[in-house]
Amino acid sequence: MDTTQQKQKRRSGAQWYLLAYDIRHEKRLRRLHYFCKKHGIPLQKSVFLFKADAAGLEEVVEGVQARVSDKEDDVRLYPVSHPGSIWAAGRQNDKLRGLYGAAPQQPQSGVGKFFRRLFGGKM
Repeated sequence: MDTTQQKQKRRSGAQWYLLAYDIRHEKRLRRLHYFCKKHGIPLQKSVFLFKADAAGLEEVVEGVQARVSDKEDDVRLYPVSHPGSIWAAGRQNDKLRGLYGAAPQQPQSGVGKFFRRLFGGKM
């Protein structure tokens, strides 16, 4: 199996993840940012969206661990059901709205109702 087929097979069982970080040292920050740009989609300066299966996720986690300090830095990785399910507002909202396609239809959650009331139904 060539690498293209391997990548397609890997993506079929892939899950979306949101990675956010706060790095204290500028050199580690640059190294991690470059790594994340190669493997994910930048949403903000320190927030990236990844799609990976178990092996791809392990590769990302190992790459992050190799570039950060456990004592000084903070990195968070959250599973995301679908990129379209990420709520966004502000300058980037229009750019992100149609980028990933529509989110799968899900029952109305309490959080969604809360944001609709908070922003007067403008969601």
